[in-house]
Amino acid sequence: MWILISEYLSLAVSIEYVIMIHKESEEIIYYKAIGDLNPEILDIFRNSVHYKILELPLEEGYTEQATLEGKYLITRAGKLVWITLILKYKPIVFTRGILKAFCNLFENLYEREIKELYSKFNGDISIFRKDPYSKRTLNNIIEDVFHLYLIYPFKISSPRGKNMSLKSKEIFQIAKVLSHKAKGQILLDKLFTEISNSFTLSNEEASSLIYELIDKKVLIPIQLEKIKFQFN
Repeated sequence: MWILISEYLSLAVSIEYVIMIHKESEEIIYYKAIGDLNPEILDIFRNSVHYKILELPLEEGYTEQATLEGKYLITRAGKLVWITLILKYKPIVFTRGILKAFCNLFENLYEREIKELYSKFNGDISIFRKDPYSKRTLNNIIEDVFHLYLIYPFKISSPRGKNMSLKSKEIFQIAKVLSHKAKGQILLDKLFTEISNSFTLSNEEASSLIYELIDKKVLIPIQLEKIKFQFN
């Protein structure tokens, strides 16, 4: 489990945009921006696709990587769409597997909307901002698949009565200090960095200790609807 947490944390911290592109029209039909970003990158990306500056994979199931304005891009070709992640850091191997899973899930859930977007739905891309099939919106699905809750603020709960290792208790003290400095909130990437600076631990060991605090509900994610982030 700690290996997955380490990789999910690395990916979640890196993602800036998740973008869906309609293959037939080559138009962006949905995107999610994570954090406080420069909106110009989306326009640059759109133009790069339109003017064939970016090479998108032609065959279904293929993946291409590229760079754009200092960002890293990884794109997977589905049957009906391309899905691109714009990243801060070079994508790790784990990224390809998660991108594949999300691409398959998106096309399975929205196959009819994608196929009939420019006929029945008259090009109205707002249909992807709704979810007629369940209570989970596409925005929620993206957050779940990419474990984006890992980049949102956590709060600290009491460790009293929790069976924690000695090292986890040390990590808790670091988290407590960070939380105090940030008025009761803590970001896992900052905790991860502080642990790396304070102990001689591998990334996997540091992630394992953080996961232990989450698993024992010593670190609790603050409800997303109460967090004011800029989603474009």
